[in-house]
Amino acid sequence: MIDLPKRSVTRFFVPLIDVLILLFCMFLLLPFVSRTEEGSTDTNNPDDAVKLKKLLDAAQDKLKLRDEEIRQLMEERSKIADRASVWVLEIDGGETEGGRGKLYFISQDGPKTERREIKDQAGANLFIARAKQKSGAKRPYFLILHPRTKSRFPDAPQLKMYSTWFQSEEHTFDNPWATKPE
Repeated sequence: MIDLPKRSVTRFFVPLIDVLILLFCMFLLLPFVSRTEEGSTDTNNPDDAVKLKKLLDAAQDKLKLRDEEIRQLMEERSKIADRASVWVLEIDGGETEGGRGKLYFISQDGPKTERREIKDQAGANLFIARAKQKSGAKRPYFLILHPRTKSRFPDAPQLKMYSTWFQSEEHTFDNPWATKPE
């Protein structure tokens, strides 16, 4: 028959496992301890403090310059709005009867507003002159909006024609369906 041991095995292994865990943790910490000893320098070294102070001052000077540049750009941005007057024109997408890519502007004569078509170069010149007159000291900027719904209008010849009408003025075509900027 087998007799049970007089002493328990766990009484021996539990302290052994604790010691092994402690040794393993020390093994893991060795690289950190050796690095600090190799790279340890005197933190009270005045040369290092002077170098760090110079680097800090240079970084602060660069930060001040960048802040000044940002402030100037913000001022210029606000001045652009004061110097320009935006005039919006729309290209009909063909949903309305007889639309088919025609160029329109919204006329606000008194309390009523109505949609007026620009039919030719003379009409465009009249609209440009009216915009310059109403803009006063500001420069007129013409924003030509493409239809906001998918449409086959305006076609390439129409776009070219509209571009020639406004070639002497600052203008932009805003096409939400374009794959690349025009």
